[in-house]
Formats: sequence, structure tokens, C-alpha cells
Amino acid sequence: MNRRTPGYASLLVSLLGLAACSEASSNGPAGSSSSAETTSTVSAVTVSNTGPVTSSTPTTAGATGGTTGPTGGTTGPTGASTGPTGGTTGPTGANPSSTTTSATTTPTNSTETIESSTAMNGETLDTSMVDSSGASSGGDETSGANSDAPVFHVFMLMGQSNMAGVAPAQQSDKTVDERIKVLGGCNQPAGQWNPATPPLSDCPGQSGINLNNTVDPGTWFAKTLAAKLPAGDTIGLVATAESGEPMSTFIAGGKHHQMILNKIALAKTAPNARFAGIIFHQGESDSGPELAPAWAGKVLQSYNEVKAAWGVDYDVPFILGELPAGGCCSGHNQRVHEAADQLPMGAWVSQEGTNVMDQYHFDHASVVLMGTRYGEKMIEMLGW
Repeated sequence: MNRRTPGYASLLVSLLGLAACSEASSNGPAGSSSSAETTSTVSAVTVSNTGPVTSSTPTTAGATGGTTGPTGGTTGPTGASTGPTGGTTGPTGANPSSTTTSATTTPTNSTETIESSTAMNGETLDTSMVDSSGASSGGDETSGANSDAPVFHVFMLMGQSNMAGVAPAQQSDKTVDERIKVLGGCNQPAGQWNPATPPLSDCPGQSGINLNNTVDPGTWFAKTLAAKLPAGDTIGLVATAESGEPMSTFIAGGKHHQMILNKIALAKTAPNARFAGIIFHQGESDSGPELAPAWAGKVLQSYNEVKAAWGVDYDVPFILGELPAGGCCSGHNQRVHEAADQLPMGAWVSQEGTNVMDQYHFDHASVVLMGTRYGEKMIEMLGW
């Protein structure tokens, strides 16, 4: 692999299983069913942060390989000693280059238009934002960051139901860190940066079955990152998970592709936003023999399209999560490893030690564990 230096029981669970089985009959499980409950709307909070990240060389030389996961993980390309996180591969200590291109590039192989000024519901994004210190600043695109100001590190959270979240949220999941924002999110206003409270993906989403009272791994990914966040910097999360959906729906020509482009177009107008990485959990709906062989190639295509939509010429970490062992689809984890090997800065995190609440979905403790592993691996790859 070419590596370059950078830059989720009850009736609901039963319904989720039925939906998943329906999808599985055609090469994979479905995701989750929607809940009629709603929670109170959280007040929108906007954020402004400025400053680019400069490129640097890796800060550590070891642990670039990764350890063998419980289902037969792969070793890293450099033949280095085993990494600190079980079942992960990929480079360490890598920071993306600071060089960027136009922030409105049209994605590769896509004839769809990036709607850069309106949210999915037609709302206009307010790019006059206020940072945590109370200082206001105007909107600025990715390529125009102020080198003297903090950085707004933006991460994509992509996949299907295990990324959207199925396990019910607990109070510990709902603590708010003002340094972490989500673009839109469940139970919150679309088209603006809000406090990052779970679940982070839209509900019920375009699939109509994202739940509204769950925890997702992105929540604990961000909490883990915050512990190592450079002083003064902030985190933005762009969650695009859709439950029960195969990979083909997220790439060019798929029904969720334009939603992803729309969110990116909004995200990169935030002052001093910098595209920093992707975490990804998907594959249950592609684990059958007809779809699995082409899956890794579609993952790579998705990465290239997302990178083009951001308009950057540097690569970022793309971290895949293994599917649950003891569930429906752990045999697909070989494909997870293959996809990581094909990506410029690919890595994967192990599901070792996790449990499922049904045959498809991680239980609460496992969601927390996977989110933490995503965060630890991202910290390693960014050199924080």
C-alpha cells in the first residue's frame, strides 16, 4: 500500500433484526428501525476556529504495522513491530500536509452538483460563527485558514447502523464538551454546528430507520480525541451514517451520495476548517457472496470522492472498524483488511472483546470500546 504523510433491547431491537434480515436475504442485514420518541431540541451553538495545520514528519518510528486481530488481522506494510492497538494496521504519527486546493472541487466520477450554501432541508448555513472564547469571526474556506489562529479539525463519520448507533444512550454518553461540534445531528437543527450529543447522524435519516436515542462510536471517538487535542483547537464531526444500506448507496450514483456532498460543502465553509480524517463502519449489507468481492474497491472510490469534495490534495487517515465477531458477518473482516491495504492512509481497528445485542449490532459497552479504539488510532496516525 502506498502510504503518504498527511493530513451504536426490546421491540426496537426485534424490528432492527427483522429489517436487517430482510437486507441480509439479498447479501446483507438491514440496519435499525426508527423510534417514535423524540427528545427536546438542543440549542444550536456555532463555532469559529482559525489556523492551518502544517505538515510534519512522523513523530514515532515504531508501531507502524499493527497486530493480528482475533479473526486473522493483517500486518503492516513496513514489517514493523506490532502496534499498540490489537488488530490495527496503518501508519503512525502522520500529519496531513497543509497544502490544499480549491474548497469547491467537484468529486471524482460524479455528475451531481455540490450545493455549498444550503443544508439538506434548504436552510442556509450561517458562516458568521462564534468561538468558545466569545470572539467572532467571518466564514473562511479550507484553503484560507489563518496561520495565527487555532484549527477546526473536521472528521467524517461514515457507514451504516453500527456507525449510526443502535444501543441506547446512557447519561455518560451525553456529557457536552464545548470543543466538539457536530454538523446538524439527530434532534438538532440542520445546517449548523451544534453541541456533539448522541446520536450524531441524522434521524431518521434518508433511510428512515436511524434511531433517535442511541449512542454511536463517533461520540466516543471524539471524546478520546479531545484528550489529545492541541491547545486552542476544536473538533467538527460530519456524520453521514445510514442504517441498513449497502456501499453502493454512498458512492456516485447512490441515493445517499448527494447528502454526503452537501454536508461536506457546508462543513468546509466553517472558518479555518481542516479536513482531518474518516472513521468508517459498514459492510454488513455487503457481506454476501455477490457484493463482497467488489466492496473494498467501492470503499476506495468513496474515499477518493470525499477527498475531491473537500478539495484537498493531501491524504487523511481512513480507519475502518471490524464487524462484530459472533454476529452475522465477521467473515467480512478479511474484506475490511483488504480495503485498509488499498487506501493511501488506511487502517483498521479490531472488534476483539466486543459483544452484540443481536446478530448485527454492538452493545453499549462495545460501542464505547470501538469508539475509543477509533480515537486512539486516529491520534496515533495524526501524531497528536
